[in-house]
Amino acid sequence: HISVKTRKSTQPLRVMPTLSQSFFNFNLGSRLLGVSGNLSPQTLLVVILSFFTLSFFILLKVNKRWRGGIAGPRVGDALYKEVLEKRHHGMISVHEKYGEIVSFPTPSGTVIFMRGNEELERVFTDTKYFAKNTDTWSAAGTVSDVNNLIQPIYKGSLFETTGKEHNENRKTINPFFAHPLMIQSTIKAFNQYSDARWGEEFTGDILDDFHSIVKFAMVELLGSYCLTEDDDALLKRVIMHFVKKNVDGAGDEKATLLTKKDEEMFLEMEAVADRCLEHVKAEMTTKASEGQSNVHEKGLVYLMLKSGKYSDQAIKELFVNLVVAGGETPALACCKTLAAMAQNPAILERAAQEVDDTFPASADIDPSKIDRLDYLDACIMEGLRRYAPATIVGRRVVKETKVCGVTVPKDSNLQVSVHAAHMNPAVWDNPDAFNPERFAKGKEIPKGGFVAFGLGGRACPGKRAYMKMAKAILACMLKKYIVAEDPNTKNDLDSFMPNRFVAWPSEGHVTLKMVQRINVNYTTKNNDGDVDTHFGADFSRQFVPTRRSAFGGNGR
Repeated sequence: HISVKTRKSTQPLRVMPTLSQSFFNFNLGSRLLGVSGNLSPQTLLVVILSFFTLSFFILLKVNKRWRGGIAGPRVGDALYKEVLEKRHHGMISVHEKYGEIVSFPTPSGTVIFMRGNEELERVFTDTKYFAKNTDTWSAAGTVSDVNNLIQPIYKGSLFETTGKEHNENRKTINPFFAHPLMIQSTIKAFNQYSDARWGEEFTGDILDDFHSIVKFAMVELLGSYCLTEDDDALLKRVIMHFVKKNVDGAGDEKATLLTKKDEEMFLEMEAVADRCLEHVKAEMTTKASEGQSNVHEKGLVYLMLKSGKYSDQAIKELFVNLVVAGGETPALACCKTLAAMAQNPAILERAAQEVDDTFPASADIDPSKIDRLDYLDACIMEGLRRYAPATIVGRRVVKETKVCGVTVPKDSNLQVSVHAAHMNPAVWDNPDAFNPERFAKGKEIPKGGFVAFGLGGRACPGKRAYMKMAKAILACMLKKYIVAEDPNTKNDLDSFMPNRFVAWPSEGHVTLKMVQRINVNYTTKNNDGDVDTHFGADFSRQFVPTRRSAFGGNGR
């Protein structure tokens, strides 16, 4: 027995009182330990505890080896349930507990997730050990959890190729992303759509509107084709069909099986691509016969037709991919960035002042000066960090290797947790805060802290085009409108993070309030009779101290 002290006295506490009489009277202890004689109850207790402790660590080691030596939650664990419920927000908690490399069980097998650190660049660039995960569609016809929607919808699409074929495709495609009219087309789409949709004053959800602006600009750039309102409505309907399919089928592999309705939706989307393709062909015929046409030679449809290497189907597939992935995701990130700026009036005001200083009130936005908007650039980068639309990037391990000190077996499915990397407290101070100063001009980005566009040769080819398009949209918005949050609506920008790969919300909204700025020309006369003329003065900002207070009742 063991003596325990109470406040008044020392009393005996008997632990397993018959243990020595039953077990060790049969000399069990002698046979097990190789010693003679009986053991005291105290020694026996130590032996039993040691035995169970050793067994626990042996089982743990066996379990880790069975899981590839990589720790992670099990099916049914609290963190497993958190990931199913919160998706990529939940992965932050998983990485915080288990480290930079974690294993996660899925219906189709164990997936290894990696959070950003200094080794992240190697995963993107070391082709000896890692390859792009190109299995968008499985043999069973199911949609892959991590390559759905934003990755090519069609198996064998140009972005799915590897090696020499991939390099040749990039040579054909890359000139499009340096399209000289990228900013002009975006400004044109913004002005046309904002005049028709928002007018002088508007309060409501702008997420769909941003999607439409980007689609109009993207389609014009792809094939000098003017997207109609019917085309826009069709694309929205098709995209939302697959967004809803993803949301409803989260965690259920059978729910993602391709259906007849899905095939019909693909064909509807292809109809828009068909019209653009035929338009470019007709313009190329006109150019051949008359020497000029209305199609731009940097348009991607033109480039692919001129090369003679691609079928009409391949061109349509890439068209759809770029309109969906290349158009929709910038719209979402751009919209969330503006909403985050509206939640931080000082940030919004500083960005607006930079736009005013760069583009006088009486002048239109000059595309050649967009690159001067350094603070707006930092706001967009911070928006991409905080609300990255693509939150998982897949790689296949082609040869066993060590990552972050952990051995990763060959053929492992390795996924980079983009959102977890962007929210890593070891990399970013106060990662939840929206702080553009992290990306101030001249400031070095921490390794592994920003992977919104990927890294290396497989990085997003449209990175520069995206940044130009986003800056053009936000510059137009801040030049034309006073923007603020709607006091009656709270934008929870984290509420519709992606349930799988792309952060398209099925029901999420971004509601803002906008009033068109008032620019007038006026003259003043001093006591000496001198006349001074002022062009394009912005009274909307002179009447109110800040943009946020513009909706106080008589600000406008």
